[in-house]
Amino acid sequence: MTKVCVIFGTESGGSERHAKRLSKAWTGVDFDASKDFMSGDAAAKKGLGALAAAYDFLVVVTSSYGDGDPPSNYTTFLTALYAAEDKPLAGCQHCVLGFGSTDYETFQNCPRLTDKLLGECGSTRALQRVEVDENDTVGGDKSLDQWAKDVVAAFAKKASSDVCAWTSPHSEVFDKKDELLSAGGGGGAMMAPVIVVALAAVGFGYWKMTQSAE
Repeated sequence: MTKVCVIFGTESGGSERHAKRLSKAWTGVDFDASKDFMSGDAAAKKGLGALAAAYDFLVVVTSSYGDGDPPSNYTTFLTALYAAEDKPLAGCQHCVLGFGSTDYETFQNCPRLTDKLLGECGSTRALQRVEVDENDTVGGDKSLDQWAKDVVAAFAKKASSDVCAWTSPHSEVFDKKDELLSAGGGGGAMMAPVIVVALAAVGFGYWKMTQSAE
């Protein structure tokens, strides 16, 4: 049985809904498969090594958020990929489906980084990454329908080597390694400036009080 884990990253729920809808095309095909759905954070909590032990195929569906950042329920997964040592996903296969809008320069940053890092962690790229632009409704719908069919073919084929480099169809990325690792995957790096500002405000308030009392 082919064991599939669908990992999603989303702010509004769109990627999760698309993943579940498209996975319906995987039923009634000529191979035996089981599938689980989980957010990137849930996948990270399970652990990369545990994912490799439990699943044959990782299907990742995600968007980017803000300045090419991972969605809030996907941050720890991308951080785990950056922090991985050796090749914890060796023996796995993967494919990535990215969502976003070309109104933003960084709209596919998280999917691209994910595809790149999955390969570096030892997973085999079984399908070229698909990048969906929500501004192209007709083209996007066609791409999604074709992707759903191509994934089934990839399940059945079980590629022994990457079908392409992560740089296809595009290679421009904005690296997030230092930012994510310094934050510990949970946005901790953002807390320090806030605390400093808060303490400064308290100190200024105290100073004003002492000046008024003199």
